[in-house]
Amino acid sequence: MTRRLKGIGAKGYVEIHKDKEIGATEIPVHIVTLDGLDPLLYAAKKAIGPLQLTEDEAGTTARQAYKNNPRLTSFEIGQAIGRSRQAVDAYIADLRAATQMELDLKIFRMNRLEIPQKRIAKRLGQARETIRNHLAKMPELANQPKANLSRGFTVAQVAEKHGWTEPMVWSLALEGKDDHVRFKALNWGLGTADMGPVELE
Repeated sequence: MTRRLKGIGAKGYVEIHKDKEIGATEIPVHIVTLDGLDPLLYAAKKAIGPLQLTEDEAGTTARQAYKNNPRLTSFEIGQAIGRSRQAVDAYIADLRAATQMELDLKIFRMNRLEIPQKRIAKRLGQARETIRNHLAKMPELANQPKANLSRGFTVAQVAEKHGWTEPMVWSLALEGKDDHVRFKALNWGLGTADMGPVELE
């Protein structure tokens, strides 16, 4: 008797035909190269056949595939799970927004450190055009944290609210200030650990 076992690996799709006859010494293995296709999407595409994935299965598969590789397009995911691009957009809207915000913050941090766009693109594995597009949003990205600081919120509170690191918020709070104001805000040499709200005026 021969039993067929199937599995998905990081590099390919594997089919194992296991001979259960007594005395068998070899197990034939057939490996199908995925040529860069996400293994999860490959498995989903193979599973569709004459049947469609349920809505829950399609949504779960799309979200997991995007988590594994945020560079996948909605079209690529949709082709594999038998759904339209618009449907995939709906499945992963929150994940995509979080990924974009994370990228925005990385670019914002590097830009504040005056790292050239070419180096930012290389470090993040993004096209320079992508970096330019994100940099165009930087002023808008800083508006809400600045507004909160001006209302008297502490740096720690603003950082927690917006998911920023405290040094990033400090860079906004102290922008354009002279050294005396900066030292005072950071409590350097003041002998107290209570920073309190940042005075922007």
